[in-house]
Amino acid sequence: MIIQEQNGLKFYQFEQFNNYGVKHGFFTRLGGVSPAPFNSLNMATTVGDSNENVLENLNRMFSVFGLDLSTRYDGWQVHSATTICTDIPRNVKTRTIRTDGIITDNPEVTLVMRFGDCVPVIVFDPIKKVSAIYHAGWQGTVLQIGRNVIKNMTEIYDCEPKNLIAGIGPSIGPDHFIVHQDVEEKFIKSFPEDANRLICHKDGRIHIDLWKANFLTLENAGVTKIETSEICTVCHKDEWFSHRGDQGKTGRFGVLMTTG
Repeated sequence: MIIQEQNGLKFYQFEQFNNYGVKHGFFTRLGGVSPAPFNSLNMATTVGDSNENVLENLNRMFSVFGLDLSTRYDGWQVHSATTICTDIPRNVKTRTIRTDGIITDNPEVTLVMRFGDCVPVIVFDPIKKVSAIYHAGWQGTVLQIGRNVIKNMTEIYDCEPKNLIAGIGPSIGPDHFIVHQDVEEKFIKSFPEDANRLICHKDGRIHIDLWKANFLTLENAGVTKIETSEICTVCHKDEWFSHRGDQGKTGRFGVLMTTG
């Protein structure tokens, strides 16, 4: 990934998205106004931070690309496989829709999601100019939310998977994603042919590779141009919010993308 710094904010980008002029960024926790333990570029009010702080942080993130906050569409992330399509920004006066995936073909819409260990994935069709962003925690990964996103892109926007580019951003890595047997069983059921590539037993503990699971989901859906950051949020708490690494007392980092 390419590291960028602007106006005191530090964010990461995928080169293949830059090649197509897609404005996007996986923003670190640096450069915001929120106090500890949300310091400092926290994007979520649900963790205990104030609305005023989050709004200022959002404005700072959008200003990096010269975007207006009124263009945003975000969702109420609930660890599902639900995906929605939109051609307009979200009306902030209405209730946020529960979804973990958002797709648009409108360059005037800026897609935004928040993360704190879960896997952020962005997808773009350079032919149809369709953008998508989704949130894949372990539950969304088991439900293969990526498959739903690609299905909607193909059925609703007539995209061809072979044309799509995808980027799997910073999240908890396999060394730190340790689970109990019940979660392992769900992954075995969801990825029966690839379970041995995703699951590792080490020192009496069960480790699962969410990066590889989401990569395989995209690959099985026909996507071939996939980049993975392989940046672990737990290992790099100085730059990223980590729910597990900070024992739940932390913020959420933002991911943004638009072609506008």
